[in-house]
Formats: sequence, structure tokens, C-alpha cells
Amino acid sequence: MRTLAALVALLSGAPQDAPPNIVFILADDLGYGHLGSYGQSKIKTPHLDRLAAEGLRFTQMYSGSAVCAPSRCALLTGRHMGRAAIRSNKEMKPEGQEPLPADTRTVAQALKAKGYATACIGKWGLGPPGSHADPNRMGFDRFFGYNCQRQAHTFYPTHLWRNDAKVELDGKTYSHDLLEKESLEWVRANKAKPFFLYLAYTIPHVALQVPDDSLDAYKGKWDETPYTGGKGYVPHPTPRAALAAMITRMDRSVGRLTDLLRELGLDKNTIVIFTSDNGAVEGSGGSDLKFFAGNGPLRDGKGSLYEGGIRVPFIAWGKGVPAGKTSDVQGAFYDMPATLCALAGADAPPGDGRDLSAAILGRDVAPPEFLYWEFPSYGGQQAVRMGDWKGVRTGLLKGPSPLQLYDLRNDLGETTDVAAKHPDVVARIEAIMKREHEPSALWRMKGLDGP
Repeated sequence: MRTLAALVALLSGAPQDAPPNIVFILADDLGYGHLGSYGQSKIKTPHLDRLAAEGLRFTQMYSGSAVCAPSRCALLTGRHMGRAAIRSNKEMKPEGQEPLPADTRTVAQALKAKGYATACIGKWGLGPPGSHADPNRMGFDRFFGYNCQRQAHTFYPTHLWRNDAKVELDGKTYSHDLLEKESLEWVRANKAKPFFLYLAYTIPHVALQVPDDSLDAYKGKWDETPYTGGKGYVPHPTPRAALAAMITRMDRSVGRLTDLLRELGLDKNTIVIFTSDNGAVEGSGGSDLKFFAGNGPLRDGKGSLYEGGIRVPFIAWGKGVPAGKTSDVQGAFYDMPATLCALAGADAPPGDGRDLSAAILGRDVAPPEFLYWEFPSYGGQQAVRMGDWKGVRTGLLKGPSPLQLYDLRNDLGETTDVAAKHPDVVARIEAIMKREHEPSALWRMKGLDGP
């Protein structure tokens, strides 16, 4: 006798036992406080707020690192920064970043082996065009977007890449709109098979650039100090309006994608996850973190292993995801390969993460023993989350430094170092830090690896 759920699935046309399509949307430098569903009051994000209302909003999820490339490395490979191949941004000339090793196994490869169509649309940053680590060689059937992070510092580029072919542009076309168009076309073309879409938007990473049809909604709303440019970024006369308009335009793209899933009947068998690669940035390119409270109540931002640099918005929506719920499950990007592969019934690549598929589907999961990060830039940093305790070391490029300890339950803003009061907790976190760090010739820190 058929269950009610099976009858509903049958009537809807969704295959009962089909693995879910997976859409993983990654914003670029979007802070914990930039969405309405996470407390934002100035910037309108109705479509993402609807996803949160119809799905599951996580409050204690973390990125893989505090900047672009290493965070994406953790997301795709399941390795935390103590063992990851890419631990910071490292540009290569003429175009691209330090490549993943040739023998890397990614979540895209695992899903492709399960029969999924796979696409990466947006920003890559893990291997130059044509290298052994370009997206097509790391498990993606289709790539369209920026291979190089440096090229993504403008939304009006002279070229993008479609697989290994350079797509010449006129420098007047808004790249985000091209990413939106490509993603919608790709979903339509692959609607008859299970698919994995890694949609790595470049909004709201500076430069502050947005078409007038979005900017007009915010112009004149707030006092503005024109941004005059510098450090490779273009000026903008109304930087606050521009940033808000960029985020709202990205929100509109998310809405168009989810509307398409509904139109095609794919919402019944698709899981959508939306998050950000790291926290929001202060000042760079004219962005105004404090005005928008872009990282909410969290300390610091992009480039920092304090909470503002790595705690990110994380929304799950779709097949099997409970509606209107909030989860305090703790997890990080390096949990995602195991999680997505479990949802798809695929064999996950080896990694440091754990399977959080039960959490995505709204069930209780045991808390992790710890979460781990290290970052050999911005002075050299190391961090561990262990329950409600957070241990942070800074200044590690110069040499060893003492552990700072914060009680996140009572001090979310990491304002008071309580290490002296809890030597037993300090010792436990220091032992984790020592155990989880594996030296890397590319990413040495004097404080961990010696002179």
C-alpha cells in the first residue's frame, strides 16, 4: 500500500526514489547580517527571506576560511585548513590562482560519478584556465564565469570563460546578469536528469558596480560620501546605495532561479543551499560595513578568524527540508562534500568533515567535537570552535602567540578574553590546534612551523 508521501510524489510527477537535484549558491563577501532573515533592515532581500521562511535557517554555520580561494577549497574538497591544499589566496600570472593538486577529488567528481550533470557558474579561483585544476578537470561538465579572482574585481569584464574558451565581452555588460542567464539556461537543459549546480555569484564583492535599474531603488535613501577609488577599485558616487542594490539584484536572481524550479516542477526534488564564502569586508572598495551592520553583532570581518570573518548565513530549502525552522547545528564548509554526497547517495571524497544531511533535513545531530581553521595571511591566525568555546591565535607569521579564549554563549562579539580563567579549556584547544595543523611548504607560519 502506498504511503501518502509516495502518492503525493507520484501525483506531482516527481520520481519517488530519484536523488535530489542540488543547487549550491555561494555569495561573495556577504556578511552574516546582510539578509533580512538575519536581521538586516536597510537592504531588501525578499526572495532569500522567503527561502528562509519556507526552509531552514542555520545560525551557527561557518565558511571554510576567511577569504575566497581557501574557503572554496574547503567547500569542494572537504579538507579543513590544517590539511587543505589551498590555505590562502595566491595569484598566478597571467590569470588564475594557485591550483588544486592534480589528484584532488572534489564533491563535483563524486556527484558526476553518481550520474549527476554538473556545472560551476560564477567564480572559480582554484586553478588557471587550461591547467590541471580548471573546473572541467575538477568534475564540472560546464563552467562559465571568472576563472581568476583578480578578474572578478570588476562586474564589467573584457572576458569570461566558457569551459576552456575565452568569451570576449565589450566591457559594458554586467557580468552578474550573464551568470544568472547561464544558470537558468543550464537548469532548463538538464531538467530531465539529476544535476548539481554550484552557482558562485560574485556579488557583493567590490567593486561597487550595479546597473541603474537596481541602483535607482536606493539612491537618495541615505547620506552618502562618494568613494573616490583606489587600490584597483573604481569610484562610486553613492557607495551605500550601490552595495544595497547589488545585494538586492542578487536576491532577484535567486528568486528567478527558484521560480524556474517551481515552473519546471523541480522544486519537489531539488535542495537549494544559499551561503557566503566568508564574512563582509570593512572599507575595501567603498563598502560600509558598520552602516549596514553587515556582520551583525560579530567581531571583525573578511580576513579574520574571529566570528565576523567566518560565521555566515546558511539557508537550506527544498526536498525534505522543514519549513520555517531555525537550526543551531554547528558546521563548516568542509562538512559539505560528505553532506551533499549523502543527500545524493554518492561516495564522498575523503576529507575532514562530517555528514550533516540529517541537519539539512531538520533532524537532530550530535554537536561536533570541534571546528578548525587556520589562515597564513592577515598576520597568521588559527582558530577552534569547541562547543561554546572559541580559541583564537593571531600574529602567527611572526612567531608563537598565546591563545585567546571566548565564551560565545555569553560573549558572541568576542570582547572578553577569558583564557586566564579556564586553563583546562585552553589546554584542550591547544592540543586540537597542534594535532590538526599539518605543515605546508606553500603556507608556512613561523608561529606553528618554526623559522
